[in-house]
Amino acid sequence: MTRSISYLICILSIVTFSFPVQAKKTDLTKSYGIGLQGATPTFGGISFRYNGLAPVYLQTVGRFILNGQDSDHMLGAGVSYAIFEHQSRWNLARLHFTLEGGWQQKEDFREETVKTTTLATGLAFGGELVFSLGGIPLGLNVEIGQGFGREKIGSQSKGLAGVYAGGGIHAYF
Repeated sequence: MTRSISYLICILSIVTFSFPVQAKKTDLTKSYGIGLQGATPTFGGISFRYNGLAPVYLQTVGRFILNGQDSDHMLGAGVSYAIFEHQSRWNLARLHFTLEGGWQQKEDFREETVKTTTLATGLAFGGELVFSLGGIPLGLNVEIGQGFGREKIGSQSKGLAGVYAGGGIHAYF
């Protein structure tokens, strides 16, 4: 798994730095983005971003999974504020703080119905690098933050707190 990730990072780096001429022709400050975003332990899915209010950025993440007898639904949202942005000829870099929240509901119907509902929120610090890949602005982001929430399993409820890490990739248009 680690080797696969290393190969993917190397391939993306080679492609990114091999075609710097394409970045000159592409506007890296597009307003909308679509991609994949995830955070540990289980939040993540398809993501939509809106950059039209810069330096404030809005994002939603969601998924709807039905797998045989199981179901897993998730919806999250975040508001980011860029504390630093720098645009060069080849890329756009930004550092940001993000206030995020999420809801997840899982159901397991195998032996008896077990329903797990999680509500969580957190504050994260992260960065994004936007570059042109074949004329399409592509953004890679990474975040680390502190989160807390509540998990309800059946009739039992417990508090959650911890550090989470996340990342994503978005194509902007």
